[in-house]
Amino acid sequence: MTEGPQQPYHPNQGWPAPPGPHDSPRTPGTPGEARQVLHGNIVGGPDHQPQRPAWTPPAEWAPPLPGQGTRGPSQQQQQPQQHQQFGRPAGAGPDWSALADANASRARRRKRRLIGGGVLAVAAVAGIVATLVAGSGRPSVSPVAAASYAPSERPLPPEPSFSELSVPAQLDPLVFISDREKDTAPLSVAGLFPGKKLVWGGRTYTKATAAEGQCSSAASADLAAVLRRNGCGRVLRVTYVGGEVAVTVGVAVFDDQSAAGKAKSQAKGYVMPLSGGGVGAFCHATSCRTTTNAKGRYAYFTIAGLKNNGRITASDTVARQAGTDGSDYAFNRIVQRGKDQAAAAMVSTVASPGH
Repeated sequence: MTEGPQQPYHPNQGWPAPPGPHDSPRTPGTPGEARQVLHGNIVGGPDHQPQRPAWTPPAEWAPPLPGQGTRGPSQQQQQPQQHQQFGRPAGAGPDWSALADANASRARRRKRRLIGGGVLAVAAVAGIVATLVAGSGRPSVSPVAAASYAPSERPLPPEPSFSELSVPAQLDPLVFISDREKDTAPLSVAGLFPGKKLVWGGRTYTKATAAEGQCSSAASADLAAVLRRNGCGRVLRVTYVGGEVAVTVGVAVFDDQSAAGKAKSQAKGYVMPLSGGGVGAFCHATSCRTTTNAKGRYAYFTIAGLKNNGRITASDTVARQAGTDGSDYAFNRIVQRGKDQAAAAMVSTVASPGH
């Protein structure tokens, strides 16, 4: 039995409005007629026949929740479960406070997800920027190669290979011009004093004549004695003319450096001036300038004066300069002879390293 006052349901009229606090109870019949409602059992209609209890609408017919719209049968069947989830009995209507709390909770979770995703995105971008900045100005490394090997496991480039080649030490030119056994290059006046001119210190001299002879005839008596005593082999002479001055350069050849050095230190007299090639006799019984020096196994001498055999004075500088230029040129040519032989020996050693 259904307890409490019940109102009959009219399918075409819907549910009647509930009675207000000042309305009097009504009974079935014509509208507006009052009827007596008893608590407990419904006593029936005008014929006093027992009637079935008034029909109660199912709980799933409750009005839709806000925002849900019209619900289908499957949603209507799930409605009691939704009410039960919020701790309310079926048919009791939605719990708006619980729904609001649930929506707020979902919004918070969504906000946390968005914030977390944003932080991860910012971290990723920062990592990329840091990688680009750290890698600027350096050669790029393939990501695959960097990930494939640990720093200690990366393969090293192959070691370069070198061919076996021994380079001999630089040879001293003085070695070749200090001993007859090593000074084997051809020796002649034309080879030692090449060309037709001597240009030295901005001054130009023209070669007049050249000759090669015995040590006794190429020097004065005193100097010839010194040359013979120390083993002089021969003397090579050449005469240059510059303006009014003529200079003869004589190179005496010895077996070794020691003999040449002794000849220099013991030297007396002078080398005989060489005339010819348009140059007459000069420096005979007159005043001239002389020099003496030695390099390697060679001792070299100069004599300079006026080409017309005139007498030079103490203040003369032209003849003095000509003698100095001839001596310096002889020194340079002797040293160059040693350099040429040293270079040839280097080429020969490199070409045949096994010998």
